Amino acid sequence: MIKKYNLLALTVTIVLLLSLRAEAQEIDPPIFTFQGTPSLIQKLCIGQNSPNREAIAKANILFATGTEFVLELSDENGVFSNDVTRVLTRFTTPIAIPPGGDIEFPSFTIPTDLRGENYGLRVNVPASSTLSAVQENIPIYYFDFSQIDLDGPNKDANIVVVCNGGSTTLFATPDDFPQYEWTFNGVTIAGETNSTLENVTQTGVYEVIFNIGSCENSTLGDKNQKPIEVINFDTTSITIEQSSPQQFCPSDVKILSTSLKFPEFTYEWFKDGVLIPEFDNHTVTLPESNFAGVYTVTIRTLEGCSISANPVEVINLGSDILTQPPPQIMLLPTQPTLVLSITTNAPVAGSTVEWFRNGISVQGPLAVNTPGALSFDVTNPGVYRVDVFANDACMDTLQATTEVFEPVGFRTQISTLLDCDADTGTLGLENLFGITSSGTEVPITTDQYSLFDFEWFLGSQSTGVTETTFTVNESNIGEVYALEATLRGTTFPTARSNDLTVEFLSDVVVIEASPAFIPFGETSTLSVPESSNYAYEWFIVVDGENQSLVDGSTVISGQGTSSIEIDTIGDYFVRITLLDCVIDSEILSISDVAGSSEIIPNVVTPNSDGINDNWLLPPSLFNQQAVEVTIYNARGQVDFTSSSYQNNWPRENSKSSGQDPFYYYIITKNNSVVRKGSITIMK
Repeated sequence: MIKKYNLLALTVTIVLLLSLRAEAQEIDPPIFTFQGTPSLIQKLCIGQNSPNREAIAKANILFATGTEFVLELSDENGVFSNDVTRVLTRFTTPIAIPPGGDIEFPSFTIPTDLRGENYGLRVNVPASSTLSAVQENIPIYYFDFSQIDLDGPNKDANIVVVCNGGSTTLFATPDDFPQYEWTFNGVTIAGETNSTLENVTQTGVYEVIFNIGSCENSTLGDKNQKPIEVINFDTTSITIEQSSPQQFCPSDVKILSTSLKFPEFTYEWFKDGVLIPEFDNHTVTLPESNFAGVYTVTIRTLEGCSISANPVEVINLGSDILTQPPPQIMLLPTQPTLVLSITTNAPVAGSTVEWFRNGISVQGPLAVNTPGALSFDVTNPGVYRVDVFANDACMDTLQATTEVFEPVGFRTQISTLLDCDADTGTLGLENLFGITSSGTEVPITTDQYSLFDFEWFLGSQSTGVTETTFTVNESNIGEVYALEATLRGTTFPTARSNDLTVEFLSDVVVIEASPAFIPFGETSTLSVPESSNYAYEWFIVVDGENQSLVDGSTVISGQGTSSIEIDTIGDYFVRITLLDCVIDSEILSISDVAGSSEIIPNVVTPNSDGINDNWLLPPSLFNQQAVEVTIYNARGQVDFTSSSYQNNWPRENSKSSGQDPFYYYIITKNNSVVRKGSITIMK
């Protein structure tokens, strides 16, 4: 009996092995091909210039017409499973494939995230649940040269700056390679194999090498690194390359340049201590006139570092046109003449002035001391030029050009100037433009304002104020104003300005969190009052230092807006800027434990559903004799005021019955303001 049992078992085993062998051999292991040519070694080193491949497998049985074949790829460890197996391509054969025939997969794109040494490749025939033998241990690396980058905090920069004893972090892109190698001045930094290099303080050249395994000696190997230089503004000095003093004639090409020439930096040039806004590069060319003075330059970086150069004096060996008309000006139909005039310090003896219109001389040349020689009455549009020949050491001819236009219409622009400490502001005419027939906007000069009538409007209602400025205060919060300008004595249409809503920065800005803590694995949203006129910057306080947040790490999204989403506990605040006024919110501590909330809501929904019908204050402010609550409507009128607030506004004690969409509140404790903010009524 025992012998028969062993023989039977042996027979079953042989049949099973033969069955498995026959099934495994129905299709041979597939191989990758490139433009129809199989690779001797199955290894894919893929770049963005040739991302496509084909594949082929030999059939060992007959596959009928209409059979679908699927080419499948394992994960980087050779594992096939429902979770990790991906379909590279599939096709249905239009003809039968006999035993010994080829199963040919046409060209398909290799996924861009493949990076590993041990991928597996197989063919799946879904209709018959047939799987081919597996082509194993295939190295595959996709490497897009155009995406290689190495950055510091300022993206796309070749220079990273540290200062004030601080450090920086370098980031390699792409950031999903199995391993990285970092070098400093050509020497490998031991132990650094991640996509980021933190706490960088030493100055020098850093490089990151992307580990591409078996593809290192391929055509990818000589393109898989990116250098970046780190410099320290604490130990670096800059100079204006031209020595002091520099002497020029007006007609000379007058160039000043810095010793540091990096487009990543911001360059601020100063003449006699005054910023020159149009000079914003490492190399600048001085103008023809009024260039004499003492020049300095300050270089600033996105990391907040700055460094300044020693001053250089520039001397004018010749003369200047000291004052001149603007390069563009409007000739208004109600002004009989427009006077263009200049002043000059050219020597009286031998110096002359000549005026041109559209290149044709219309006045002069006259001696500079001739009455009226330095001005010209314009009655027609055109391009006017004045030439001053200076009889000095340089013997240069100085020029100034002004183009004169006629208007077809006007545009008015107003803006707000705030007194940040007094909660008052001034709405004012910022610019009045004349519009030409070609659409060009030319500023009207302040001397020409007297030819216009001005009138301020609250919505569509005239305020009766006819000046170019209008004073507002907290009682005007929420009101919308505009200024109308009309050229007196003409049929030009009135030019109504942009609308301005009166806004002030509250003395106290409170962050609201929803939820008030971060549940495990979830997030919280922090928000403050929103305005299109506010600029927002969010910070987290770490070890007593304020760190500006960046989307994608602690902050999931929202930096620069009134609301951010966070996933990390900590102390947060937001810096809000309105024009020249800046205020920091109170610091809000976010933990991962639920507790009593000190958040003041900014939205109330009094719709009698029993939920959020009243404005509810936290325990520290509710029913407190020393706490006084005052609520204003958008027109600055008191809607409610009380001490010992009972959390019953607006359902019970609102003068307006809570019918307005917006309200503002001030909360004082022992006569000191502790909270300010806005309330939105939603029904």
